[in-house]
Amino acid sequence: MRATWDALAAAETDVYVGDPGRAAEELESLFGRLGGDPRGGVCIEVGCGPGRMTGALAERFDRVVAVDVSPAMLARAQRAVTAPNVTFLAVSGEQLDGVEDAGASTLVCYLVLQHLPAREAVQAYLREFARVLAPRGQAFVQLPVLDPGLVPRLWRALRTAVVPLQAAISRDPASASAFRGIRLTHAELEAGLGVAGLVIAARDEGPDAPYRFSRDIFLRLERA
Repeated sequence: MRATWDALAAAETDVYVGDPGRAAEELESLFGRLGGDPRGGVCIEVGCGPGRMTGALAERFDRVVAVDVSPAMLARAQRAVTAPNVTFLAVSGEQLDGVEDAGASTLVCYLVLQHLPAREAVQAYLREFARVLAPRGQAFVQLPVLDPGLVPRLWRALRTAVVPLQAAISRDPASASAFRGIRLTHAELEAGLGVAGLVIAARDEGPDAPYRFSRDIFLRLERA
């Protein structure tokens, strides 16, 4: 994941992480659709990329810890966001290394989980969300979830087999599994939340995600 996103950091990141001009609007939409307006306290931003949403979060919270797997992305974020209440932190991609237990009043993870290359990686992140949330903390999370039925499951199996081959042939980081990601089923998501000890406080569903056989799911999560 680190190599993929370091390579993408050298490209036009608007293509890969979204338009920075819409970041504040998208953040307000994320909170609003889930019935939340969190402010103050400590916010963990999971997958900050080049800092697209970090400045807007810094205006809401007393402290923001912006984490990313890519040092190159973090370097871009540090140049873009100079707010004194933001700390940037590199993580391994397997866990939120260096983020303290039970210290976050709010966690934001937007346009990130869709890029993780394996179901186990997504579920590991859910466990990490539970670890870093304070007892009354809330996580605002977006991810695409696979449509039900046999055809979407067959498509996912074929895609999982083909993507590494495409990446090896093209050598384009945008073809890598660490960018193309995995789509969890509803059952896999529910199982991951259960193991993590998280419950859904609010849920919303967007229109069809920009991925085949998937829909965007928005969740406000709390510790059980």
